[in-house]
Amino acid sequence: MSRIKFKKTSIILLVVILGILSVFCLGRVLFKDSREELHFIDEIASVSVELNQQTGGMLPSVTIAQAILESGFGKSELAVNANNLFGIKGRYQGKSVKMPTIEYKNNKSYTIEAEFRAYPDWKNALIDHSKLILEGTSWNEHQYYEVLAATNYQEAAYALKNCHYSTDPLYPEKLITIIEQYNLGKYDK
Repeated sequence: MSRIKFKKTSIILLVVILGILSVFCLGRVLFKDSREELHFIDEIASVSVELNQQTGGMLPSVTIAQAILESGFGKSELAVNANNLFGIKGRYQGKSVKMPTIEYKNNKSYTIEAEFRAYPDWKNALIDHSKLILEGTSWNEHQYYEVLAATNYQEAAYALKNCHYSTDPLYPEKLITIIEQYNLGKYDK
């Protein structure tokens, strides 16, 4: 009888110890990810705020949310290989990389290979993104006027969709969720 109690007690103790260890390890992983995410935000927030103050361009919260969404906190293949935080296609000072990308048409996704701008660093990516929003495209210099006229991040997020910045039908909702999750609205003040 005491041997059975000992085995039950040992099993219960083992389960409790494993549970504590798994919670501890999961907590370390989540905390590490959270720290890396916050570090990414801190790294690009100051440049985003500075660009907004200098140019009166897009709200910093939206710029930061776009960088998070488009680059996976700077960890996407495009961000790592080309410092491209926004998925901007084309060439930057003659440099680019070709990569597959998901596009949407009639709410259906498909994959294409596209040429994306390659930047020397994240700061240049942020400056170029700001320039794109301020100056529009070569075929429509007023393309992002609605984004620039937005008075809050919700308006700006929907304006990006209306101005065809992204083909993702859920783009505005994704940006708004990121802004609210990470309290990015504080950078707009």
